[in-house]
Parts: sequence; structure tokens; C-alpha cells
Amino acid sequence: MNTVGPQGNFANGGTNRHQVRTYAELQEQLHRDLMAQHPEWIDAEGNCPTCESYDRRLAELISSFQSANRQSIAQAA
Repeated sequence: MNTVGPQGNFANGGTNRHQVRTYAELQEQLHRDLMAQHPEWIDAEGNCPTCESYDRRLAELISSFQSANRQSIAQAA
């Protein structure tokens, strides 16, 4: 059984060496990986509502993290 993960195709020893540098790149990479790992989530028009739900949740978590980080910095100053 081939297992494809965020780092590449482990069954064949391949890895993805692309370094994610921004949250936007991370979100894009996760979206592509989810679509590749779960083709059954893709509808007839090529949309992936489940992937989009994960994208929104990730954006919420990133926003929450950034907000908490800003508050922490402001309190330290």
C-alpha cells in the first residue's frame, strides 16, 4: 500500500524537500496534500468542500495564534 504524506511518498522513499516559509504556503501545501490523499472528497466540479473546511479552520487557528503572540509581546514590553 502506498502511503503519501505531507513529506512525500514514503512507500517509494520519496520526500518533498520544499520548505514552507509562510502561513499561506503552509495552507496551500496542506490543501494540495489533502486533495491528493483524499480524492473521494473532490466533487464533480473539482471543488473540495472538506478541504475548504480544513483551510478555514487552519486560518482561524493561525489568526488566534498570531493574536495571542501579539498580546504576549505587548505584555512583555
